[in-house]
Amino acid sequence: MLRAYHRLMGETRDKLHRILSFAGEAVAETLWPTRCALCDMPGDVLCERCARSLAHVDWWRACHRCGSPFGHVQCDACNPVALRRLARDDWPFARCASAMAFDEATGRLVRVFKDQGEQRLAHVMAAAMVRMVAPSWEFDAITFVPATLAAERYRGFDHAQLIARDVAAAIDIPCIETLARPKTRDQRKLTGAQRIANLAGSFHALDGRLPNRILLVDDVFTTGATLCAASDALLAAGCREVSCLTFARV
Repeated sequence: MLRAYHRLMGETRDKLHRILSFAGEAVAETLWPTRCALCDMPGDVLCERCARSLAHVDWWRACHRCGSPFGHVQCDACNPVALRRLARDDWPFARCASAMAFDEATGRLVRVFKDQGEQRLAHVMAAAMVRMVAPSWEFDAITFVPATLAAERYRGFDHAQLIARDVAAAIDIPCIETLARPKTRDQRKLTGAQRIANLAGSFHALDGRLPNRILLVDDVFTTGATLCAASDALLAAGCREVSCLTFARV
């Protein structure tokens, strides 16, 4: 009887939570109607017209190793000169893809999401990213590049974690937390060399056995320094293969 009572109370609590959440969203939508993050038209968080105008990466033209948007024939990022700027001979990850080329519109989407707290954009970004995952990619779990503690406190959420959860839900693969939060400066205003120095030894895997193959998610691939440092930490902790997926590629 006691077990049945607790189950009933739990179901009632869940129903009440759903009702209150729906009511709260309805009131918020009435007072502050959803507007497009790019054109400010009421309706959706990203309207259909703006979604079509984004700089989508053509998977067939992109480099299938690092995801550079026009690197399929001769990649501008996989050559020895470019990799030398990162103090590397090769990428630590097996493959990478990005959904969008970084431009003014894509940059604004990322800023509205991260700095203005429009968390619903995580679902929009994840949906675009999932389309770039080739059928040949194999991975056992999805993880993310964690934000610093200061960044999460400032925003109130971990942006990459939100995206990774939506990607995981779309692909039906578990999303797990594998990396400890780094203690680094904000990367956005740093040069390539400063990014490398800032990230040196910054990522460490959390305790526990890692899956053999992991899909690592982040919002923007700028120089690749962050994804490289995070991939290094995962591989050092026992992961056999890391694939990477980002929303935008600079």
